Amino acid sequence: IVFLGFLLFGSCTKEEIRPNIVIFYSDELDPGYLSAYGESFQTPNIDKLWNEGIKFTNAYVAAPMCTPSRFSLLTGKYPGRCVHNDFLKAYPKDQPYVIAWNTYLEGSLPTIASVLSENGYFTGMAGKWHIGKLPEDVNIPVLEKDADLNDPAVDAKLRKYQNIVSEQVRKDAGFDYASSVLWGNFDNFPVLSLRTHNFPWITKGAVDFLEEASKKDQPFFLYVASTAVHGPGHAEAFNKDLRFTLEGKMDDILKYQLPADSMREAINAQPPVLRHKFAGIACLDHHIKLVKEKLAELGLDENTMIIFMADHNVEPGKATCFEKGLKVPFILKLPERQSKGSINDKLVSNVDIFPTILESANIPIPDGLLLDGISILPGIRSENIHTRPYVFAESGLARSVNDGKWKYVAFRYPEDDISRMKNGGLNYAPNYLNMEKQAHSSIAMEHFPAYFDADQLYNLEKDPYEQNNLAYTPAYQAELSRLQKVLADHLSTFDHAYSLADTSFMRTEQYKELVTKSKSFGTDYIPWLRRDHGSIQWPPIK
Repeated sequence: IVFLGFLLFGSCTKEEIRPNIVIFYSDELDPGYLSAYGESFQTPNIDKLWNEGIKFTNAYVAAPMCTPSRFSLLTGKYPGRCVHNDFLKAYPKDQPYVIAWNTYLEGSLPTIASVLSENGYFTGMAGKWHIGKLPEDVNIPVLEKDADLNDPAVDAKLRKYQNIVSEQVRKDAGFDYASSVLWGNFDNFPVLSLRTHNFPWITKGAVDFLEEASKKDQPFFLYVASTAVHGPGHAEAFNKDLRFTLEGKMDDILKYQLPADSMREAINAQPPVLRHKFAGIACLDHHIKLVKEKLAELGLDENTMIIFMADHNVEPGKATCFEKGLKVPFILKLPERQSKGSINDKLVSNVDIFPTILESANIPIPDGLLLDGISILPGIRSENIHTRPYVFAESGLARSVNDGKWKYVAFRYPEDDISRMKNGGLNYAPNYLNMEKQAHSSIAMEHFPAYFDADQLYNLEKDPYEQNNLAYTPAYQAELSRLQKVLADHLSTFDHAYSLADTSFMRTEQYKELVTKSKSFGTDYIPWLRRDHGSIQWPPIK
């Protein structure tokens, strides 16, 4: 028997047959933008990835914003489990926390990268981070907004800055390697002329990691986070010299760019309202093509698990617990190419990625590490297994649960806010992010009639766009009570209080007047989001 086993498997150890793993984590992406999901823009390389694997049609993120979504992906935990000092100081445990761009990673919390690294993987990341906070004692180079990128001194500062943020990524998340790190968003970078998407630079970071991984006698994990279709404008990037990057000038980087002349022509052929999305999707699809080609060139593709997912959906659902913010594209290619070109409609959350990877790599969950996610592999192997009966989400002060048909959203203010609204200390109703005015929230309240309701119940089969709140309709009280209990049980596992008790004030005329005031504020300007010509149609016009 031993000899037969040697003939079948040779001398391979468990570590040697573990799969390589690549996660493509895109930024602010609607499944409807991708031809793989039968919709608008042609994405042949994402289509090809689906043809090699499985497309999920009920995939969700735990929070519909960049930072908390990335927290959940990398930790396998809901954002409310954040243990960063700033988060814990901001929200006393007797009050609900606000989930926003505030759930930072710090070194004590295990991540996919740190656990894989401890178990023999070479781990790396490239692209958008947006999940960390630089310590106050870090000596960050001062970069002037009008800095001359041809100045060697500026080039040196950029390289020093990149070294600092790359080191912080390795420290906070346990990666062995980090390259082409975008700390936040391109449109927030200090140097104005570098506030543009640079897909070639991100692609180079991923390719450089794969080159390094190919030299090592160990499996690898690559997390590559691109920036489509978040702002700034993607079309404008084709009018820039992308050799100038966030870590200095790189003369050979344009080999990773789509042909600029033909892309400008194709972009200009699109209606103005579509140019940003068209350009971004084209860059994303090309980026995936190049990384996959490098895998094949290095002979690494056959034993590589590939995950393609987005951190959240787009307006008008961003920063809410509505489907339009939470539901994302998700394609999985397993090394054994199981279920090629198939479609899976089971509920999946991005917190499930961590345990799925561990199971695929045959690594037990470390002692004492409690994950909110569930491996999806049993549900892939058997049609009769549904690994997850519910998906949960949190955004700002809202929390939700969804069983695939019925959706319950709770919106609760801290007690102090209720008191201030009652006694006139607040002359408006705060939005989900507990603010007076915020761009994504203001757009959402224009398109979801029950945005400010304390309790919201939706039948997603009949009302997929969440326009008809059934929570206060007597005929649906049984469904409401059932999902309230499911959500209450879920919330009881968190350190912070979140009561689903009756909120009578939020049904008074006084509150309704404050809601009307909030809706009258309008919204902040989002430069890359074209709202003219009816670019946001919600519900969609059929």
